[in-house]
Amino acid sequence: MAGLMTVREAARVLKRAGIGLEATYALARRHGVRIGKRFYLPRALVEGLVAGDLEAIRTVREGGNDA
Repeated sequence: MAGLMTVREAARVLKRAGIGLEATYALARRHGVRIGKRFYLPRALVEGLVAGDLEAIRTVREGGNDA
């Protein structure tokens, strides 16, 4: 799943931006996808947040490809 990351994968990346595991799960519940028992976050969202792009959430929710 190239476009998706598990919450644990995303948490490791987001930790560098000061976002903890609980906040990552909150992001997943709000902006992610649940497949079976696991939550996944869009890779574009995670990378955008690490880069400091708060518009990444809006872009991912609207389906934009310019993130």
